[in-house]
Amino acid sequence: MKQSTWKYTLREILIVIVGISIAFSMNKCSDNLKDNKLKTVYLTNLKSDAAADKLVLAKNIGEIDKKIETCYNLIPQLNTGKPQSMALLGEIFVILKYETFSPKDITYQTLVNSGDFKLIPDFELKAAIQSHYSNYKDMMDAYARHRSLIQDYLGNYLVNDADYDQLNEGKALFLDEIKLKNIMRAMSTTLEDKKKAAQNGIVSCDQLIAELEKALN
Repeated sequence: MKQSTWKYTLREILIVIVGISIAFSMNKCSDNLKDNKLKTVYLTNLKSDAAADKLVLAKNIGEIDKKIETCYNLIPQLNTGKPQSMALLGEIFVILKYETFSPKDITYQTLVNSGDFKLIPDFELKAAIQSHYSNYKDMMDAYARHRSLIQDYLGNYLVNDADYDQLNEGKALFLDEIKLKNIMRAMSTTLEDKKKAAQNGIVSCDQLIAELEKALN
């Protein structure tokens, strides 16, 4: 009787252990499925963000090219003694417009701040993602230098070194053409830097998209 009771108890214990093991395995499998789905969402969104950023950067390059051409057209006209025209003022205001770029990095910031980066075990993919958003920092520095030149120099020049009342009398609007010419030279340099930074940003987007596509396929 005691031996029968002992066998029954052992059998019940084994059934409980097996049941717990199965339940644990099922929970772990369910968690893995959830993690894989979440990882796919992150990677898909990162790819979408990079593609959207690429479109903005490509559009910016087109606008920057126009401004670079305007600068190179303006420089030979300044400080030559030739009469100034309204067209000259119009070209200055074209250059005054500024192309902005705000990276779509909400997905990346969420991935980092939530601790979900651990969902991506692929070291090379992790490195590619981090490198891409690090590249944006260098690009934004070029954008900031150009914005500073517009605000601190060209903007101030149009306020302090231009007499708009002269337009009605057909006289020179810009009082210091040497200064304006130097600003245009500096402007063309920062525009070239900004263009190069945007081109590098597009290359970085392409590289990240390629890595993400490999991970998603």
